[in-house]
Amino acid sequence: MSGSIIRLVEEDIARPNFGPSPADGAVAGTPVEAAHEYHSRDGRTSGVWECSPGRILETEHAEDEFCTILSGRVGIIDNQDGTEEIFVAGDSFFLPKGSSLTWVIYETVRKYYMAAA
Repeated sequence: MSGSIIRLVEEDIARPNFGPSPADGAVAGTPVEAAHEYHSRDGRTSGVWECSPGRILETEHAEDEFCTILSGRVGIIDNQDGTEEIFVAGDSFFLPKGSSLTWVIYETVRKYYMAAA
């Protein structure tokens, strides 16, 4: 791997450099999350993240984030209007900084992410 090209490998979640630990903001169940972060600079991060079933409340999403689901099933509720979007393997989505969200992890979910504060 060069310094200019970073390959994200789903299996690297088996070697997390964050977690596993209880998910911050858990409001139902006991979700445990872990991440293997590949890059972090100037408020931008990218990696692979995994979380077991449960609900996680985020009153203010900390960054702009683009995600692609690799496995599992997750619902994300927009706390402003109550709508829920369900995402499964192959789905991608964007979450704007400051969003009020509830993550509903129906089955252990794994995603690639790129976030910018």
